[in-house]
This record gives sequence, structure tokens and C-alpha cells, in this order.
Amino acid sequence: MGNTNYMKNIPVLNGKTAIVTGTGGIGYQVAYALAGKGAAVILAGRNAAKGGEAVDKIKADFAEADVRFELLDLADSGSIEAFSGKMLSALPALDILMDIAGVMMPDALQATTDGVEMQFGVNYLGHFALTARLFPLLEKGTDPRVVTISSLANRPFVFDLADATAAHGYHASRSYALSKLACLMFALELEQRSRENGWGVSAFGAHPGLAKTQLFNRSHGFIMTLLQVIFFVLPFIRQSASNAARPALFAATSPGAKPGGFYGPWFLGVMGPPRLALVPGRARSKKKREALWALSEKLTGVTFP
Repeated sequence: MGNTNYMKNIPVLNGKTAIVTGTGGIGYQVAYALAGKGAAVILAGRNAAKGGEAVDKIKADFAEADVRFELLDLADSGSIEAFSGKMLSALPALDILMDIAGVMMPDALQATTDGVEMQFGVNYLGHFALTARLFPLLEKGTDPRVVTISSLANRPFVFDLADATAAHGYHASRSYALSKLACLMFALELEQRSRENGWGVSAFGAHPGLAKTQLFNRSHGFIMTLLQVIFFVLPFIRQSASNAARPALFAATSPGAKPGGFYGPWFLGVMGPPRLALVPGRARSKKKREALWALSEKLTGVTFP
């Protein structure tokens, strides 16, 4: 089930094509809303069974929905290339790209197929490569938009790009914060480069506040355990995944969304309808964004136009 209440705020999307990464939580809720408003939606993820279930649930509520699942593993550069190649062959254009899928604070160090720390690799770097590879389709879209999901936890203690490969050792919370800061920096830098180079693609950042998703149940480190205790004692500080999807949906569809804007829930950044959120100083630093962009091109071997 999705948030049908908020869907009245979304314009009709007939004729639009959207790709959404992530088959559960916020990814599912975004796909549900976009498909329900008439967009053709490709739901991309690494679990075919879960993806099929998500598609079935959407079609159960919207029988005429144009929604399908495609396999995509953001931790595997070969999978990203294969998925993108398939989309480039199958689609005439792409109007909405929702970079949502992610992992959160694995207990032990894990790495992508290219040796990158898993959180940085999946949450950010895989989406950087995916967006770059799909960019020819976005340039052909109508009011094309790229929305990248950040987090309230986007302020690592230090800005150290060596954490992308865990060169100084693995710190789950620090790597997660870096990955989510990188997501926001990417959105801001992509918007600026698009504007300067006339690419015609608008980029946005969004964060869900504190959401009731399965991400919080997959780690057993100190910080995650502490959060789980807090959420048990104060369950009202978290909002449903359907409500948490509202900032991303606003950025993706609203005529009032400002390109380069960063959207989150209005009440203390935790819950409520979407509004512009505070951008941390590191994300505003052009020098740091350029350093991140250069590293991203180096690690992925993928470049924008």
C-alpha cells in the first residue's frame, strides 16, 4: 500500500518515464506514487523476488499501471553497465531518475566489486555511475530530473575521501555519513554543471527524515542499537515510509521544486510535509565537490558529457 493521500499533490505524469532504484521502503513508495499518477516506471533492484512482489502490489492498486522490475546491483559495476545498456536500447528518453537504493551501517567492512566501501559504493558511487550512463536518455527527456537521496546523517566528523575505500579502517557510521554527504554534494554539483554546460537536466537532493524502514534493522553496531532503543521508547519521532517519500516526490514532480534544492520534512527535519532543508557547509564547498567528482570518475571510469 502507498500514500494515496499525498498523491493528490502530484501532477498527472502520463507520458513520463521514470527509473527508481530500490524495491522496498522509500523506493517502493516513490514507484507506487509515480506509477499511480500515470508514469511508466522501471523499478530497479538486486532482488528479483522482492522486485516482483513490489510490482504486483502496485498493480493490485493500479491495474493499468505501467510498471516493471529490472535487475540492477549497484555494488557491481558490470550490473550497472548492463542495466544502463538495456535502458539505452529500450527507452527513447528518461524524464525522472530516482537515486534511492542504499545500505546502512553494515557491522563489518564490505566492499563492492571494485573494492569500494559498500555504503559509499552503493549509496553514492553506484548512483553516480548509473546517472552518468543514463545521461543521454535524460537529455532527451521532458523537464528531466535527477533526485538523489541524502540523509539527516550527512555530516561526517571529517571530510576524508579515503573513507570511500576504508583506507584508514572501517567506521560504519562515518562511512555512512560520508556516503550521504556525497549524495547531496553530487546533486548540487550536477545541477551546477548542467546549468553551466546547458545540459538541460535538473538535479535535486532530498532526505526522508526519520523513516520506518528496514534499513534500521540490519545492523547491530552501537549507534544503530542506540537508535533502535530510542525509536522503541519514542516511536512517534519516526514517520511511515510513505510519508518519508514525500520530499523525494516533491523534488521529482512539483512545478514548485527549485533545481539544486535540497528537500526534507519540515518539522525539525524529522517528519512532516516537504520544505527546503539546511545544506551543510561541506556540501556548499565547490572545492570539495570537485574533489569528490574527480574521485568518482576515477573509481567508476565513467564520465558525464
